[in-house]
Amino acid sequence: MLQSLEIETTHNINPLTNNFRVKNGYKFVATPEYNQTEPELLKLSTMPSCIRLGLEDLKSFEVVDHQFQNWGVSLSNAIAIEPSNPAFAVPPGIKVLMGAPKSGLIEMNFTSPVKFVSGLVTSSRRTVLSAYNQNEELLAQDEMPASNLLDSDSMIPPNAKLTVNAENIYKVSFYAFEGQLIVIDLSFGF
Repeated sequence: MLQSLEIETTHNINPLTNNFRVKNGYKFVATPEYNQTEPELLKLSTMPSCIRLGLEDLKSFEVVDHQFQNWGVSLSNAIAIEPSNPAFAVPPGIKVLMGAPKSGLIEMNFTSPVKFVSGLVTSSRRTVLSAYNQNEELLAQDEMPASNLLDSDSMIPPNAKLTVNAENIYKVSFYAFEGQLIVIDLSFGF
């Protein structure tokens, strides 16, 4: 299923977080596809500037790996959950990605290069978002230097935005050094 939002001026496109803006472009919400064989990106008449992974249709505790492959991205070590722990500061009914079975790690691999990846992170430890090219050479990093759980003494609020920007990103990893990690509002762009 494809949802398109045309954006003519800069304005908020995420009512949950109020953190993500796109200027003069198109943002698409990629929903999980289970039965399609043709990549969704090939069906588009206009290449989007940004794609956000729509987690709402995933089942709780569903392993997330191939559900977005028609959008040019696959994930590893990720499950969809609705966190019940208030320390993660997620409103009831909102689905997030959590690093599992290995704690603190979520990876994304792209079939075509992207220019940025962004997500809102809440973690029990320092978290690094790293971007790599097709040879797995490090291109860029963004870091949250400490835990940002709601009930911690951290100066960093929950749902901190991490973003990497570089040409030819084929892989990213969110890594929380074996801590607990959740990501919402996961987006990438061309």
